[in-house]
Amino acid sequence: MDSNGDIGTQIGDIMTNTIPRRQILQAAALPFANALLPGARAQSAWPNRAVTIIAPNPAGGPADTLARAVVPGMAKALGVSVVVDNKPGAAGKIGIQALLRAPRDGYTLAVTSTTALSALPVFDKNPGYRSPDDFEPLSLAIRALAVWCIHPSVPARNLRELVSHAKANPGRLNYASFGTNSSSHLAQEDFFRQLDIRLTHVPFKGEVEGMNALLAGQVQMMMISGAAIPHIKAGKLVALATTGEKRWSALPDIVTGRETRIPELASYMYEPWVGFSTSAGVPKDVVDKLSSAVQQGLKDPSAQAILADGLGYRIVASSVAEMREAVLQDMARYHVLARSGRVSTE
Repeated sequence: MDSNGDIGTQIGDIMTNTIPRRQILQAAALPFANALLPGARAQSAWPNRAVTIIAPNPAGGPADTLARAVVPGMAKALGVSVVVDNKPGAAGKIGIQALLRAPRDGYTLAVTSTTALSALPVFDKNPGYRSPDDFEPLSLAIRALAVWCIHPSVPARNLRELVSHAKANPGRLNYASFGTNSSSHLAQEDFFRQLDIRLTHVPFKGEVEGMNALLAGQVQMMMISGAAIPHIKAGKLVALATTGEKRWSALPDIVTGRETRIPELASYMYEPWVGFSTSAGVPKDVVDKLSSAVQQGLKDPSAQAILADGLGYRIVASSVAEMREAVLQDMARYHVLARSGRVSTE
């Protein structure tokens, strides 16, 4: 017998005689057992089942429309089904809290807005979550444009004239919003703060109700979405300025706030955003995959047709870092508004 054979036999004898056979088999099987642990399997194979998007409003609402618009592109990117789960109520807080109760494994994300992540944590003393600490931003999705409108009975035909009239008649002009502490309410009050004018707030249940009150002359002013365009063109409303950085293609003759050359509006822009977030604690590699899938969903032709062509939104499809910065910037602005005393915190 050669020396190699003797050495091999001796090693085998030593192992057999000194280490129980059961321990040897357990040690040999350990790497395979670890590979089959649920956590390791889920992490290495993510995603291996359906991903859920929580829409914090009813079917057909803005968040629901956005969520369903990105489903085809996200499903292609992830290779699994993507489903939408509507959880409306409490100004979106029910949907947010459902997200935070879900396992932090990347299989649940939610449509989140500047209202939910930046405004409510400032103006609601008990929103039921901490922002931004409880969330992992994935991507800004869309930004919306709006136009400042007044009733034709108001003696002003541009924003400068409106400011002069409001300062001469403090509190006598009314403005409509779609709810106390809604994005509409806060954005308008912040605009008036910058201009140092005071109007009386009249909240309504939604934009349509507020716009109808403006058309009827029950209120004198409101910041409105593209729903105002037909009424502007028909002469039923007077458009003073749009809220974006650039002119709105749907209203090319209407100046932006910056173009009014009012010093306080030199850097003014209001384009409220909606995006997607998951819970803090989801593994970074999963967050990166989710963020990429959301961005691909937004860039899919079907989403473009619904969101940009159909509804006039500006599609953003940002990075994680860009969304985090947007949350913090808006929160800082809302803190300034809260300190001004114009809007109460509850």
